[in-house]
Amino acid sequence: MNGAWARCDLASAAQIEQSFERGQLMPLSSYDDDPFVADATVECLPGGGFAANDDGRLVLANARVAIEDEPFIYRFDEAAGVFRRFAWNPWPRLPLSNGDGSFRYPDEPRFPLLEIERGPDGRPVLRDGAQVWKPFDLQRGATTIFEAANNVKDAVEDWSGRAVPWGVGGVLGVEAHAFYDYNAFYSPSSRMLFFGVVAYRLPDTTELRVFETATSWEIAAHEVGHALHHPLKPHADGTDFGWRTWTESFGDQAAMWTQLRDPGRVRALLAASDLGESNALSRMGEAFGVFAGTGEAQRDAVNDATVSSTPPQVHARSEVLTGAAYAFFLDLYGELSRQGRASAVEQASTILGVFLVRAADYTPENQVTLEDVGKAYLKVDAELFAGRYRDRLIDEFERREIFDAQSFGEWLAHEAALPDVRLPFGLGVRAAADVVGANLDRLGVGPDFGLRVESATRDERFRQTIVRVQLTQGRGADAVPLDDHGVLVFREDGSLADHHAAVATDGASNAEAVALLDEARRLGLHAHGAPLSIVRDAERRLRVEARVLRSDGPAVWVDAFTPDAPHGERREVVSPTWGSELQAERMAGAGVALGAGELGE
Repeated sequence: MNGAWARCDLASAAQIEQSFERGQLMPLSSYDDDPFVADATVECLPGGGFAANDDGRLVLANARVAIEDEPFIYRFDEAAGVFRRFAWNPWPRLPLSNGDGSFRYPDEPRFPLLEIERGPDGRPVLRDGAQVWKPFDLQRGATTIFEAANNVKDAVEDWSGRAVPWGVGGVLGVEAHAFYDYNAFYSPSSRMLFFGVVAYRLPDTTELRVFETATSWEIAAHEVGHALHHPLKPHADGTDFGWRTWTESFGDQAAMWTQLRDPGRVRALLAASDLGESNALSRMGEAFGVFAGTGEAQRDAVNDATVSSTPPQVHARSEVLTGAAYAFFLDLYGELSRQGRASAVEQASTILGVFLVRAADYTPENQVTLEDVGKAYLKVDAELFAGRYRDRLIDEFERREIFDAQSFGEWLAHEAALPDVRLPFGLGVRAAADVVGANLDRLGVGPDFGLRVESATRDERFRQTIVRVQLTQGRGADAVPLDDHGVLVFREDGSLADHHAAVATDGASNAEAVALLDEARRLGLHAHGAPLSIVRDAERRLRVEARVLRSDGPAVWVDAFTPDAPHGERREVVSPTWGSELQAERMAGAGVALGAGELGE
């Protein structure tokens, strides 16, 4: 993909056309930021591999990404917790190539007007209960997502050294115009992306326009990051505050570091910006500044955020980790700049990309904290970069309050306690199961529990094997699976590089866990279609619950059954806004972006 990008970026229009005619490149329109920053450009993906409809016209789908809308735009009913029909979808449901067979749309408006069919009383006409909007023949939102999805996936797979299976059957489904709101999200239930649209009216104007979140490359790339983080950490508890915070930073960083694989973007960034100041790379979600009337981006990686200075909201708290990562990037960039600024940006962003994705192999599997992620960065550094960045990482994490005074000592103790367990490189699940089964005591598994190997994944870049396991109550064929998971990472020489247990079940905790599981079954917590899970609460005490992932259209949530709530309690998985609650309030107060109810006025 780097080669294709470079050819499209560096070639003349005539050369691009020749490559397109030969089937080597596919030009397509894509925003590099969002429409409020700059107009769309022409980007390129490798030619070939596109699907076609019955009449032979290409559609915006390949073996990895498929974009297709539903007939309706939905709105979220907060009282019921589900999405309901709001308007007939005016965008093409299936994005098609234009007359020349490419996906270039140079004449599409950056700020399209929204025209709503209204009756004599001035209120929207409803057909089958949904508003009717004048149809759009607009494709740039879909093409921007498609370009972002393919390139972020390439980046993450390069950094991780492996194929990352996403979506359903390896294909990520995307609805580019799914619901009415300034938001977009990844659903771990459907394994799809959903993007919102919102109407707005700028101050001192009467025209009603519509913003597609899909036209923001950063929003699109961020959401694609979620779709990749999920298979990299397949058993993360989607309701866990630490996980939700980490994955917001993961999405922002995936967008940033992927951008820097594009030579044209790097040149433009260096020509226009001091990377140490707020810039086009560090700013995320500039549309927010328009809708809130502040001119500010929704998030900015150039920040001094700390844990204590940010509210306990996942987007706000994620800026702590993102800011730390960006500060590390600047440090590397300065160190490497003697090789040339563009080369320094490319090398530094590649290093940050490796830290970003490989940290997923060195953290606990189900619940996680920012401190866990920081310790995983130390482990990535130790294993893949010979520990050369340890001191600067510790200093930055302590400054951000991701680490406290004990964090590094705890990490060293974890390293010293790793057992002598070996798995030669190149072996698969069966060999891993034999090794794990023969070493349950060394891995801290109590006598009433066992481990079942789920996968053994080879990292071909750094020559490591990542083994993911599931905790069971009992051992052998009759063992009962639990919703608790662990991870082991083996080096090329077969030695154990890292291990995070599913949950401590040795010693006294073994008997306690068995008693808690017995009580959970007595209460019927196991009877809801999900395995029981042993977790630790905020005070690190063991407890048992069952979590059932639910969905209704785009809506997704977890029903959690606990001893305190045996009939279930709803836990949210998707954030209600693409930012903090305070930012949502500022947008509402500015009155530029209109709520769904206001479109009926």
